[in-house]
Parts: sequence; C-alpha cells; structure tokens
Amino acid sequence: MTTLTLCGCGWLGKQLAAANPDATLIGTTQSADNFAALSDYNVRPLQFYLGDNSAPIAQAASGSTVVLNIPPGARKKHLDPNFLPAMLALIDDFFSCGAQRLIFISTTAVYGEQDTTVTEETPTDAVTPSGKAHVAIENHLMEHYRQQSAVFRLAGLVGPSRHPGRFLAGRQMDKGEQVVNLVHGEDVCRAINHWLAKPRYGEIFHLCSNEHPKRGDYYRDYALHWSLPPPEFNPDYSTLAPSGKTIDAHKSWQKLGLTPTFASPYDML
Repeated sequence: MTTLTLCGCGWLGKQLAAANPDATLIGTTQSADNFAALSDYNVRPLQFYLGDNSAPIAQAASGSTVVLNIPPGARKKHLDPNFLPAMLALIDDFFSCGAQRLIFISTTAVYGEQDTTVTEETPTDAVTPSGKAHVAIENHLMEHYRQQSAVFRLAGLVGPSRHPGRFLAGRQMDKGEQVVNLVHGEDVCRAINHWLAKPRYGEIFHLCSNEHPKRGDYYRDYALHWSLPPPEFNPDYSTLAPSGKTIDAHKSWQKLGLTPTFASPYDML
C-alpha cells in the first residue's frame, strides 16, 4: 500500500488525500483546527511548525513518498530569513531518515516577470524573496537528491471554493491585457498520482492549463457567470497584445501521459 506524507496538508493536501483513499496518509499542519479536520480525510495528523525539531516527522515519513508543500507566506514583502535554511534542513532530514522519494510543490513565480512564453527549460529569473527561495530549494533537490525527487511548478491554483475571480469582483484593475495562467487542483492531483505510478526522477514539470485568455476578458466573464459585479480593467486592454509570461505546460502533460481535464481557464468557472 502506498504511504504518502503530505508535509503541509492544507487545501491542496486535502484534495490529494481525497484522491488517494486507499493510501496510508500522514499530514502535517500548523493549525489546531486543521489538525482535527484531517481525520475526515483519513489522514494521520501531525502538528509541525517549520523550524521545529523535524526528527519526529522525518522518522514518521520513513519509507514513504513526501509531498512537500509549505509556502513561505508568498505575498509578504519580507521573507522569514529562517524559511529557506529550515526547508533545506527538513529535506535533508526526510532523506536521512529513509523517505523513498519527494515531490516539491514549487511555483511558476520562479520565472519572475518575464514577458514571454516559458517552458521547463527556460532559465529562472525570480524577483521576489519567495520566488528566489523556491529556486534555491529546487536547486538543492536537483543537486543532492536528483535520483529521488521531482519538482512541480504550479500556476495559479484554483478549485472548489478557491478562485481569484471572487476576490477581483467589482475591483478597479490595470493590466487587463496580461494572460491568465491557472491550474485546477483536480489536475494537480491527477498529475501527482500519475507520477507516483511511473516516477520520472530529476525532472521539473509545469502544471498549468493549455489556454491563456487575457485577464480582462476572463475575470469579467467569471463575474458574469456567477452574477458578481465585474471588475473594471484599463479600457484599452482589448486593443493591446497579450502580455506577461505564458506558462507552456504541453511538454509536462505529455511526459505524464495526461490531458488536463481543465484545459482552459473557462473550464474552471
């Protein structure tokens, strides 16, 4: 039977737990409320704060596959200086205690503000402290544990009760010409499970929809679909060429042997 250690078992971790009802599941959380809720997903909960003594969680993960998804408080201007060394130490502890393999949930923010199409081979160019920390964690895995790990770079994650359109409704916005890069949680879980069934070690995967509408169009249409007040973008966006980075995930989906169920952000309305 598969054993998964969901290190950082929040919204995505719960989706992954639900997608693996026959697995033995261990999940870490910082929240007392979430600790109790994890039992509903057949997850053995362990309370863990990054920076704590990681020996208990690393020992519990012995022989398992670790899905590491501890965000750094992504939108904070000042990254906790302890975040990166604590994450690297945690990874080292997992492997020294016998974890079989590790999937790191990274982000397409590692590409920074590039105004182009980016593939898995595009050099990283992170500009935020969070993005730079993710690059450093990826590099640590690829340098020291390439034969036991893989990296999944996620675009904007959406799913039931989670969609940026709800927060943008009725707002005044600019850059309506920028393209949308989203991925549905269900497709993320399918990708992880396909990788578990046939691992490809030492590789980096993009998880993103294959279509990229302008956000001025998409978030207006989302609001109309849900009878919300539409956001207002710069009035000239429709005449401007699409801009911003476009996450090309076609190669990753092909490697995983998958076609995304939510191939367009419009499938995620």
